[in-house]
Order: sequence, then C-alpha cells, then structure tokens
Amino acid sequence: MQNLVPRLHHLMMRHMIETGHPPEFPRLCELAALPAGEVERGIRELERMHGVILVPGTLRVWSLHPFAAMPTRFWVSTGKNGWWANCGWCALAVGAMLEEDITVTTGEGGEGRAIEFRVANGQASDPELLLHFPYPPARWWENPLCPCANILFFRSESAIEEWCLRHHHPRGSALSMEKAVRLAGLWFGDYASPDWRRKTPEQAAAIFAELGLDPDFWTMPASFR
Repeated sequence: MQNLVPRLHHLMMRHMIETGHPPEFPRLCELAALPAGEVERGIRELERMHGVILVPGTLRVWSLHPFAAMPTRFWVSTGKNGWWANCGWCALAVGAMLEEDITVTTGEGGEGRAIEFRVANGQASDPELLLHFPYPPARWWENPLCPCANILFFRSESAIEEWCLRHHHPRGSALSMEKAVRLAGLWFGDYASPDWRRKTPEQAAAIFAELGLDPDFWTMPASFR
C-alpha cells in the first residue's frame, strides 16, 4: 500500500495532464496492471489522506488537486491543453507543477467581472491582483469543497471586504501575486512526480515560514493528513 498510493496518484495525474480528464476506474486498473480490488483499496486510501476527492458513493474522481473533473470558474490553459482548476491557488498550481506558462481565466470573487492573466517564468502579468484565502489551513478539510472553492482572486482589499460581507465568509489572508505564485510552486511543485507524497504538518509549516506568512492564520494542525 505504501508504494501503491503514490503510484496510483501519478498514473491518475499523468492521465489528467495528457487528456484533460481523470481515468475511469477500469482504465486506471489497466494502467496500473492490477486487479480491481487492489486498485480500489489504493484509491480509498488516497481518498482518506485527501489525495483525491471522489464523487460520494462511487470511484469517480471529483477532484485531483489542483485539477477539477467538473466545471469550475477557473480555466487554466497552456499552448497544448486546458483544465478546470478547483480555486485560484489550484489555478496557479497547474503552471507550477507542469513547469509551463499558463493563462488563467476567471472572475473577480467568482462573480461577473472577468479576470484573465498569464503566469510566465513565475511572474504574473497582473501583479496587482490579490489571492484571498477565507479559511485557514486548520479548516481546509472540514469540508474540502467550501474552503477550496472560495480561494479567489480580487483586485483590491476593499473588494475582498465587500465580498466577505455580501457572501458571509470570513476575512482571512490575502496574498500578493508574487507570494501566491511562490506558494503554489512550493506546495504543488511535486504533484506530477512519481515521488509525490502528502505534506506533513512540519513540511507545511516550513513552507509557510519560508514565505513569511502570518502564523496566527497559516498553521497546519498536527492532525493534518
């Protein structure tokens, strides 16, 4: 199981990168050259450790971070392919893990005002944007969809304040694009690698400290898995 989980993660990630969608379960069994029972055990373990989000009651992939298998407000494209991302951070993560320039198409606060920018050579073409995290890392896995889907781009601090009041979400931590791109690289840079492993609380803390993020917000609990 120790080697199976990262192997399945890598196979799923490569399929997602190459085709734009995750492999169906029978196809994953073929790619892994393993019986269905063993692959299901590996997928369930990957789900337990939040390496994948499955459609409830099925083995269908809902989210394989940073990619979403369902339509979202975040479209990320390269010169070769395109994908839905789960949130603003995941959108930046696609470029980081692929080590490619990307174009991100979204809307301010997930609403109507369109935002489109490029990230090339680690630099965003719209450096004045802010990436807002309403919920701290300690709450990310209470419900994996709500905290993630609400990580959004904004054009100003005042826009964040107005959005939080209107939609009744907490005012959390807003990162500059420079820090947001760096955080995406440090967190997601190995996600397409066969050597991928879930980060430990200690590794997460080291990343947050390297970026100088506020420890009152950016704290990963010891129970993180």
